[in-house]
This record gives sequence, structure tokens and C-alpha cells, in this order.
Amino acid sequence: MGQPIARGGQATVHHATHVSLGRDAAIKIFHSHVWDDPAFRARFRRECEALVALEHPNVIPVLDAGEADTGWIVMHLATGGTLADRLAAGPMHADEALDVLQQVAAALDAAHGEGRLHRDVKPANVLLEPHGHAWLADFGVARAVGNTTTVPGQMIGTAAYMAPEVIAGDRARPSADLYAFACMAFEALTGRRPFPDAEVGTVLFAHLERTPPRARSINPALPKRVERVLAQSLSKDPRDRPRSATALVHALAAAMPSPDATRPYAQATPAPARRRARRGMGIAALGAAAAVLVGGSIAGYALLSPGSPTASAPAPQVPLPPVPTPAGEVTGREAPADVIPGTRATDRVAATTIDGATAYAVNAGPGRSPEAVAAAISAALANSGLLVDELGLAGDGSVAIAHQVTDFLLRGDTWAIAQVPGARAGDPDRVLVIRGTNGTPARTAEELSEARPASLIAPR
Repeated sequence: MGQPIARGGQATVHHATHVSLGRDAAIKIFHSHVWDDPAFRARFRRECEALVALEHPNVIPVLDAGEADTGWIVMHLATGGTLADRLAAGPMHADEALDVLQQVAAALDAAHGEGRLHRDVKPANVLLEPHGHAWLADFGVARAVGNTTTVPGQMIGTAAYMAPEVIAGDRARPSADLYAFACMAFEALTGRRPFPDAEVGTVLFAHLERTPPRARSINPALPKRVERVLAQSLSKDPRDRPRSATALVHALAAAMPSPDATRPYAQATPAPARRRARRGMGIAALGAAAAVLVGGSIAGYALLSPGSPTASAPAPQVPLPPVPTPAGEVTGREAPADVIPGTRATDRVAATTIDGATAYAVNAGPGRSPEAVAAAISAALANSGLLVDELGLAGDGSVAIAHQVTDFLLRGDTWAIAQVPGARAGDPDRVLVIRGTNGTPARTAEELSEARPASLIAPR
């Protein structure tokens, strides 16, 4: 048996060699502290039963299983990591996301067709091969529909993907798996879970009571029809969800534009005057801020043929900016400029993750100053119906906070916008944009202002 390739609270997965079959495999060995639980042993036997019974091209094959001092399952070794690993590396292209989702949907619908629930559908339980094949794995909490081995009212699954009716104590049904699958589809297409809060209680409450964010507020490149499909699939009422996982994927695929289609962009209009809050407002006044309507803004320009006498040489590419964080400069991944409202295609954007929020650094394109970019972003957010206030920070910095006018308790998403001077010789001034929930953007700006006094200047 080789080195561990995955560790969890219940088991460790090792790279192994199946001697009699003469092939590499993955062996999942359960920890003794969970194996001592009779209910867990019953679920283990159900997992073996479920995986052996489900012969499907996208259900991970079981090669062997048994129990002695503990339980173990030998499975096919997938060498491409998990879908969770893939999503952590950056957003997926829509075609790639739909391909993986279609395969998982086929496996999930096959399980439902056999009268069996999965009950823990999530990216970490989708295994990938380097060539793109996807497996649905870890039926460790699966059970037959109607089986009552689980204590009534007990919740099994992962909070970030748990259906509202299950949280409320109702019996899990195939529609609960479909809700979890819809959460995974939302994450694959936007790069973020519907409710990404870190606290389990907050996540469970959000699934029960909060409306999921609009997908296009996170990924404006998505068509409106895709946003509507995802919203319906995440309905609190199970009767409003698609009939099957495959039906959901087909609806998403039908909502995507044809390969030769182009997405129109709206031109930003002048913004109304910004209301200004008191300087020195404490960071404790922020809980989390508001849901945001995102619209891209790209200036149009004429394309000149190479032979045109008025054609000019292309401007040099704007450098990718380092992202300022409280711990120092970070080299982020490149992001499309239109992910931030008010930017242009000629601007260059780098992105990274800070405490669950996304931090963007923007370098202005030709003919634009950092001040103009910061002001344009604030104006675009204000034009979308948000209130943009200025918040005084420690270290004499200030930041513009965009939130919904009616969200007085600041419990939704937040945008924070500030201008940041270059930290190294030759770096142009950048615009810092932080987007997240639970006040993370404001807290991050506060920490950055404390670490680098007077380095954050809100757009004027």
C-alpha cells in the first residue's frame, strides 16, 4: 500500500496495487473512531451494496471490499483529482463544466432509477480522469429510498450543498440530490458556491431562508437564461426543481449561446451623486453587505484593416498588476476585465482569493487613469441600483462600499473599491476591488490600510 492520496474525517484513501488484478487502485480505509459506531458500519455496508449494484460508466467501480478491525473499499484509481480540486484552480469554461455535469447527471439519475439516493453530491465526490472522464463516488451516506436506518431528523451530507427540506427535518428524496447537484452546477459555472459562508449555521440558515445570489452577479458572462435555469433549480420548493439531473444539464446547455453568437454589453450611463457616510465609521458597523447587480461596460471602437491609412500600431499590453493583500503583494490569476462593472476590455485584471472573498487588482488601459477606473467602477455599481458609501479606515485610508439601498443590516454581498499606489518601483497605481460576503471586503480593506497606512484612497 502506497502513500495517502486523500484524508478525511472518516477515512484515508491510499494509492495501492490490487495484486490479483495486477492494477493500481485506491483503497479507502475507515478510521477506528468512526468504525466503532454501529450506525456507521451499517452505512459502510450500504455503500458497498450501492456501488456494486450501480453498474454505470460514471459510477466509480468497486474492485473489492471487506471488514476486519476496520472497513475498507478498493476502488478504481482516478488520476485527475476531484472536481473540487479543478474548481480551486480557477473558473471552468462553460463547455468543460457542462461536460462534467452531464456525466455526473447520468450517474445520479441512474442511482435514482435504481431507487437509491446519494445524499452527499458535491465537487469533492466527483473524481476526474486527465482525459475528461468523470466518476460519481463516495456513496458512503447513500441509502435506498424509504430506508430508515438513519435516525429520523438526522442530517447527513455537506452543509454547502444541503437541500432546505432536509435541513428542516423532512425525509430526503431524489429532489434533495437534485438541489445539491444544482448547487454544484452553480459553482461550476460561476466559480463560487451559492452560499459560501464559513459558518455551518449561517450556511444552513441561508439554504432555508435566503434567496441564492444571481449567477450573473458573480459571472456576468453567463446568459440570462442560464441564470434563470439555475435559480429555478435552487428553488426552496422541491416541486419547482427539474425532474432529473440530466434535464437540468439539458436546460443549461439549451440556454447557452450558439458558438458564433456574441454577447452584447451595455454602455454605462452617468452615475447619480454618491451619498457619503461619516468619516471614521467603525468596521464593526459592517456585518456583510449587499447583493449586487453586475453589468459589464466596454467601450466600443472601430476595427481598422491593416491596409487602412488611419490604422495605428497596437498599443503595448498593460502589465498584469500584483494584488495587494495585508500579507503583501500576490501574483494573481488573470481575469477578464468585464468581471468588474465599469472596466474596459483594454484594462487588465488580476484576481486572487482572500478569506473567501475575491480580490481584484486593475491596471488601467491606454488613455485611462487609475482615478478614472475607480470612479467608473463606483459609477457602474451605483447605476445598477446600489448605494455607494465611503468608509473611513484605520491608517487614514478610505474605501467605497457598494451595497443595496434597502439592506440596512448589510447581510448580503459587498463590493469594496479603492485606489492603491504601486508598492514597487515601476508599478503603476492600481485599483483594488474586493467582492465577498459577511463584511469580508471591508475587513480586508481595514487590514490592508492598517498594514500600509494611507495606501487606500476611495474613488472621488
